[in-house]
Amino acid sequence: MEGRRAKNWRRTLLVVVALVVVNVPYLLHVWQVHRAQTDGVHVSATVASVSLSGGDAIVAFRLPKSVDAQQELRTVKVDRTTGATAARTQEIDVQVLSGHPDVFHVEGQARSWGGLFITGAADLLIVLMLLLSSRLGGRLRRPALEAVAVADVQDGDEGSLLDKQDDGTYLINGEVAEADEQSVVLRLRDRDITVHLRDHHSSLSVGDRAQVRAVLVG
Repeated sequence: MEGRRAKNWRRTLLVVVALVVVNVPYLLHVWQVHRAQTDGVHVSATVASVSLSGGDAIVAFRLPKSVDAQQELRTVKVDRTTGATAARTQEIDVQVLSGHPDVFHVEGQARSWGGLFITGAADLLIVLMLLLSSRLGGRLRRPALEAVAVADVQDGDEGSLLDKQDDGTYLINGEVAEADEQSVVLRLRDRDITVHLRDHHSSLSVGDRAQVRAVLVG
């Protein structure tokens, strides 16, 4: 059905947008660090402190004013040998991306997997939510109903409605999922309702919002 395909397409588009929002910042950061490593400005940074951490070392340093006017204190995790050298010389060689002092690379720098793990976990969560939405969404829909129209089908409003009227008829509002000369299928939030037109008519197409008064027959 075209209405269902459109709904699936919107759901897929939403997932793609979510994946882009989650992954692009991480991929952009990886690309910038690569640029710093291959095309960055080589400078000697002043070491402020060195702290040993297992087989690695945490080096705090300040870049020269020529690349970092704010002289912010930055840290990097490096291997123990690089840390020992930095502690002895009070300097450390850094490749800095031009115009972006917060993007740098240090020879001997320990690779961090935190960003990759977080991004991967977010991707997995998005995929799981999509699977749950696809499976549970169908299971939670209530049984379909059938009705006979007592008036022509009119343009509908946003939202879903199955409201019993004082005369026993129902006001039905939803999205047109199927349509032909004999009937229309209106998709509500939790169920589909097939409305048989009999002596009435509808000029609406699949995907339109529709509203009709009808008598439930099953």
